[in-house]
Parts: sequence; C-alpha cells; structure tokens
Amino acid sequence: MSIETAPPPSARATLLWSLAPLLVFYLVEDTYGLTAALIASMAFTVGDLALTWFRRGTVDRIALMTGVLVLVLGGLSFLSDDERFMLYTPVIGDALFAGLLAGSVLRGRPTLVLLAEKQDPTLVDDGPRRAFLAGMTLRLAVNLALHGLATALAADASRETWLFVSGPLQYVQLGLQFVLEVVWGRATLPPEETPPPDR
Repeated sequence: MSIETAPPPSARATLLWSLAPLLVFYLVEDTYGLTAALIASMAFTVGDLALTWFRRGTVDRIALMTGVLVLVLGGLSFLSDDERFMLYTPVIGDALFAGLLAGSVLRGRPTLVLLAEKQDPTLVDDGPRRAFLAGMTLRLAVNLALHGLATALAADASRETWLFVSGPLQYVQLGLQFVLEVVWGRATLPPEETPPPDR
C-alpha cells in the first residue's frame, strides 16, 4: 500500500469532507466544551484516515494534508494550553490552503485541474474546461482567505460567533461557491461532445 494522490470519486466531495473535523468540533464543543471538542476532532481525523486507508489502500493528498494540519495544530493547542491559539487554528488552516491553491495557479498547475485530470485524462486536451477549473481554483483560494479573515475577527467576538463562523459559515460559503460555479460553468462552457451511439 502507498500514499496516493488520486482523489475519491468527486473532487468537490473531497474538499467538503475535508471540513468534517471542523463540524465535529462545532457539534461537540457546544455540549462538552473546548477540550472535548479538540480531542473529538483529532480522533475523528485519525479514524477517517485509517478507515480510508483500510478501504481503499490509499489516502488522497487533500485528506492527508487536512489530517496532518488538524493533528499538528490540535497538538500545539494542547501543548500551549492557550485557548486563543486554538481559536486561530482555522485561520491558519484557511491561510495555508488558500496559499497552496493560489500558489498552484501561479505555478501553472492549478490543484482542481490536476484533481480533475486524475478522474478524466481527456481533460488535458480541453482548453475551456481547464481554464474554468484554474479560475475555480483561484476563486476557492479567495473564498478560503475571506473565511480566514472572518474567523480571525470572530475570535475577538463571542464564542457563539466564533463557532458559527469557523464551522457552519464555511460550509455555507463553499456550498454557495460550488452552486455558482456549476451555474456559471453550464452557462459559459461549450457542451461536452458525446460519441454517437453504436448501431
């Protein structure tokens, strides 16, 4: 078995699922407090990576990066024993992922294009769709950067505000972006050619 860069069936599902530790944190913290939420999100991450490895024999790059980030930042939160550090961990995560996505576009190897090529090798010859996915990668980077800024501002507000901004608001932002991307893609991209049926 080896670490693999191939994504699960849907790159969108991979990106949304990478936020699951935040959702676990949000749900647990509301009832059991900060420490329990931190432990639960780290345990969820380890379990998810182990289950994925067991079922598929591989762990995709996004899941691995998210897992390492959750475990490292969660561990540092425990070591520092500083609640404010924990409040800024989603900001660090957003900044890191936004930087990686924007950097991939600047290097001419947009992350969403590479993920899509793994699913559909014919994309290599599809200029309009490659350009659309490159733009989507950059827009996702901006979306994450804006969420990181909002989370940093919420860290100085009430705990309820921070919990909403760091968790549910990110799902809303990403969900809204993906809906708009689908609508925009259907309106601007040429229809895919389908081969004639066999007779």
